[in-house]
Amino acid sequence: MRFHAMAFVTIAAITSAAPVAHAGVPDDAEVALDGLSFSSQNANRSWSLETAGRPICSERFEVRSGDVWPHDIQTGNTGVERSELAGPIDATNPGAFDTNVWTAYQFRVQRGPPSTAQWVVLGDWHMLPDPGDIGVSSAWQLELLAGDILGFETRTSTEKPILVNPHMHYVWKSAAPVTRGVWHSLVSRAIFDWRPTGQGAIDVWLDGTQIILFRGAVGYNTTRPPYFKFGVYRAAAPETLAVYYSNIAISRTSLLPRVTQAPKICGSD
Repeated sequence: MRFHAMAFVTIAAITSAAPVAHAGVPDDAEVALDGLSFSSQNANRSWSLETAGRPICSERFEVRSGDVWPHDIQTGNTGVERSELAGPIDATNPGAFDTNVWTAYQFRVQRGPPSTAQWVVLGDWHMLPDPGDIGVSSAWQLELLAGDILGFETRTSTEKPILVNPHMHYVWKSAAPVTRGVWHSLVSRAIFDWRPTGQGAIDVWLDGTQIILFRGAVGYNTTRPPYFKFGVYRAAAPETLAVYYSNIAISRTSLLPRVTQAPKICGSD
């Protein structure tokens, strides 16, 4: 595992707001993005999720103190707040084992007070448990840490069934707080392979600079591959947090060109 600590640059300031296509997207709604079906997971607030563009190409997620997803209440997943979109878990899911899985998107953290939450997930490849497995943390995860530091962690386990949430490995943390109010571009290539002697890998580029070159086990010994989620999922905190996303793409086809040429922000001049 390699650890990198470095500053990053911003790629573009927000120039104009995208036209709102649908404000107040409720929990468990279907949202089509880049030809894939995502489902919303939020607290059913009018501010939880807004989408823009036709077809939809940008999203705004907002979480306020006490915004708890009903499913988290039902399952006793206490102390967390969220507004997210979860990608497909069927045959259309681009997630796969032992092959390149690409992820690319742009994100902008709305101006406001620094986050005090212990962690905020800004995108992750989420595990699908088999019978007998517990639910565990994601193998690929971008986070906003307290004080607005960005961090990237990965997890893996050889257990079967999986009975313990494995230790987190932060493979990168930013040297300075994320710059709010401007757009940042993320591109990743991952190979989900949990075997200690396998071909697991994660490469991540942020704003055109490679910040992660990880080689080692990634993920879990499960029947179904992981699926992608993004938005705002955090440990409970008192402040409001809003994050914008644009041009979400997940694919087994290379997205490497987006490292040097990020697409135009949806709705910008």
